[in-house]
Amino acid sequence: MLAVSDVIRNDRLAQLYSRVLEHDSPTVEELAEGIESSTTTVYEDVKHLVEIGLLERVTETQPHRYRASRVDMTIQAGGETFQITPTLLVALADRQSNENISLYIDRHGVSGLATAIEYARAYTQSEMNARIMAREQDIPVLEAETILQELQEIILETEPDTATSLDIEELDAAVDERLDK
Repeated sequence: MLAVSDVIRNDRLAQLYSRVLEHDSPTVEELAEGIESSTTTVYEDVKHLVEIGLLERVTETQPHRYRASRVDMTIQAGGETFQITPTLLVALADRQSNENISLYIDRHGVSGLATAIEYARAYTQSEMNARIMAREQDIPVLEAETILQELQEIILETEPDTATSLDIEELDAAVDERLDK
């Protein structure tokens, strides 16, 4: 668990994990292409991620290829419980390039982001809206809507099984029925 906290605190490790998820078994050289670190640093970081169980080597021959392990842990910190999932790690990696996620983390911390991801899963499945999240988390509706939309994109990428449950045909039929009345 302490090792996973390294990834939460270290943007470079989170970015590597995210890139492995995105590229489906890349080599270290492929990972180093898009990162502002030396290849040696990327090798060291990949080795660390393998040691802590977040990456696994999938080939025995050189160059080695790596796959991201599916992490799913529950952490209790400061009286709050939150899930560490690939989605959280990808969102943490995105904070460098996504101003909205960065601002949300600055305001609410990693545990707040993890909580927002739970709301965003429900939002993605059309079971939640920004007003409900805003009320329950005591934040402005605009802030809730912004983070839900940002996280929805990440969820759809990292959790392809979490599809929206909105049935367009059913919705169209309901609208037609109301218009007929």
